[in-house]
This record gives sequence, structure tokens and C-alpha cells, in this order.
Amino acid sequence: MQQDNWTSPPDSLHIESRHVDVWRIFLNLQADSIKLAESTLSADEAQRAARFHFPKDRDHFVAAHGILRQIIGRYLHCKPGELTFSVNQYGKPSLVDSKLEFNLSHSGDFALLAITQNRKIGVDVERVRQGISSHVIAQQYFSKAEVAELQSLPMEQREAAFFTCWTRKEAYIKAQGIGLSLPLESFDVSLSPNEPAMLRAVRPDSQEAARWTLRPLDVAPNYAGALAVEGIDLDFRLWDWNSTVHV
Repeated sequence: MQQDNWTSPPDSLHIESRHVDVWRIFLNLQADSIKLAESTLSADEAQRAARFHFPKDRDHFVAAHGILRQIIGRYLHCKPGELTFSVNQYGKPSLVDSKLEFNLSHSGDFALLAITQNRKIGVDVERVRQGISSHVIAQQYFSKAEVAELQSLPMEQREAAFFTCWTRKEAYIKAQGIGLSLPLESFDVSLSPNEPAMLRAVRPDSQEAARWTLRPLDVAPNYAGALAVEGIDLDFRLWDWNSTVHV
């Protein structure tokens, strides 16, 4: 099983053309850190945070989006509250007037933030939940090839393989940035244990899959994570946000 080495980030952050930075963020912050993160949010982000019914969910949203601003601000040498985002028609955010591309995902107590330059990128993290109807969900959202591969595995491997497939598909969809207008059955990802992560096929373009790198991310016990990024032979750097002083 892959064991990622999440390390402390340097004081000075810079993205070269082939760099892909992934940040692991633990979202259970102290109250003063939540307040600091909240103070940097846009009016729209603050309104979205206010819609959460449970305080913990609200705090996790605030932490994820506030820390996103802090991290990107370090790359761009500006204050978190000065960042301006736009959103495409499918809801994917991007920076205004910047070559940086990013994607954020959060589930349970963790968030993942992926950052690169001038290339599509998507990331997903999911807390592994016991007792879900993985077979029913797979039949609805996975391709025929993925369903067949999942069913071919021993029962004790299927739950992990389900979340492996789910996060890899979600990461690729998020990288494309066009929501579910990209049919879930139009592409296949690998999902079996001990098999390299890969985008196996994209239909109808037989050349598309070879243009992408798919990478699993070892976030924490009982979590599944995946990264999809346009390009090959890339330089991945894995940073642990909570290992450094940031408030």
C-alpha cells in the first residue's frame, strides 16, 4: 500500500511549469483559527458557510476555504482576503488573472488542495463509510468495465476498491470542470488493489487517457484520496499544512 510522505512546506513557495503541489489539511482548528479563516472569506463564501445546519460542518467549510486563501496567497505574495475568484457555468472556481490552477476537496476531518500552473487539475478525498450500498451506487455511477472489475474482486476488497474508483473518477471529473455533463460511464479508471492508478480509457477520444496522470493519495486511515492532472512526467510535492505555523 502506498505511503505518502507529507512534509512541512518551505517558507517561500513557487510553482514551476511541471510542479504539482498537493496540500493535506486537517480541518479541526481552534476557535481563533476559525475566526481568522472566516475573516478572509468573500461575502458569497460567508453566505455559503452560514447555510450549514451543524456547527462542525460550518467550521470545516470555513477552515477549508480560509486555508485555501492562505495557501494561494503565499504563492501569489498577497493577503488571503485580496484573492478574487470566478466560477464557470458548472460551478468550478478559478483565480482571476492568474496562471495558477487549483482544486479543493474536503470530507470528514480532512481537505486536499491541489495546485499547479497552466494545466487542468482535480482532487478528491472521501471518508470511507461502512455499510454503504456500494454495488447499487457503482451500478449507477461507474462504467460497465469498472462495475465488472469491482464485482470480480473478493468481497473483503470491494469496499476499499469502491472508494478508490469513486475518488479517481471524481478527481478526473473535477479536473475537466464541466460537471456531470461529462458522462460517468464515458471513461474508465483502475480500481483493483496493488494496481497502478491510471485513466484507462476516455470515450470517444482514444488518445485522451494518455494525456493524464492519475495518482492515489494516502490521506489518513479510513480516507481515500485521488489526484487527476493533465500531463505526464510531473514533479509532485506533498505538503502538510498543519505541520507549520500558519496563524
